[in-house]
Amino acid sequence: MSAQVSTAKQPGKLFQVAVVGANANDLEIFSRIFAITRYRPRSYHLKVVSENSSLGDLSSAANADIYVVNLHSTHAVHCWHRLSTLIDAGRRKPVLKISKVTPSTESGSEFTISWPINPSKLLQSLDNYTIRHLHYYPEFEIGSETEPCVATVKNIKAINLTSHMQSAQRESALKVLVADDSLAVRRQLKIGFDALNAKINLVEDGESAVKAAETEQYDVIFLDVVMPGIDGYAACKSIKRSKLNKNTPVIMLTSRSSKFDKLKGILAGCDTYLTKPINHNEFKEVTEKHLNIIKTRT
Repeated sequence: MSAQVSTAKQPGKLFQVAVVGANANDLEIFSRIFAITRYRPRSYHLKVVSENSSLGDLSSAANADIYVVNLHSTHAVHCWHRLSTLIDAGRRKPVLKISKVTPSTESGSEFTISWPINPSKLLQSLDNYTIRHLHYYPEFEIGSETEPCVATVKNIKAINLTSHMQSAQRESALKVLVADDSLAVRRQLKIGFDALNAKINLVEDGESAVKAAETEQYDVIFLDVVMPGIDGYAACKSIKRSKLNKNTPVIMLTSRSSKFDKLKGILAGCDTYLTKPINHNEFKEVTEKHLNIIKTRT
């Protein structure tokens, strides 16, 4: 049995944006905006695609994360058709379109970037796209003092689940136990597991977690280290001795990250040791990892 420790926050992610058929002024706007995103949790790199792009340039653009097409140019539409044939079917995503927004369509589509381009709205559109369609939301941190905004929560709940998650849900609902004395953390974890349509049991202390583990079998258990009454280590030891959950993955949540705390987690029998705050991507990665382990055992 091994334990992992979450250390520093994950570095920001760079997204490749292929812009097809934009004019020189619009490309200048894209370049300036992307230049100032280098210090953000998500940054963007511009790939210019034009009617003069070589096959090599098109092949490179086919690996982009986001595609933006200028609907004002017939050459751009033609170029997009050429490019789209090179994109693998598994990587196809909705396309963002640069288009004039009339009063009747002012609310617009989530895939429309209004023209003339507004820098702040462009950046907001790209950020929303990475959340909704690329499932990247570093702003949502489990264990942080602030809870995620409504927009982030809605986008998290709109996640398309991975194929193995979907198959697991068809067989039976995912059962999760969370023990943490922080209301914010319990809410944050509930949001994360709501995206998986999981059945989640939220308790406030170690004693309640041990009692719950004696009466129901769970697929994964999250325990805070510092709680009223018995701490997370003692709760983990008891759960690992229980008949129903001795093989259930236990993930310890803590604000501490010393070697001594890591050793205590290993001795208690925990499977993973995470330092708060934990961003949602890391939460999702760890959870799916342990669900895969469960799947291989069955």
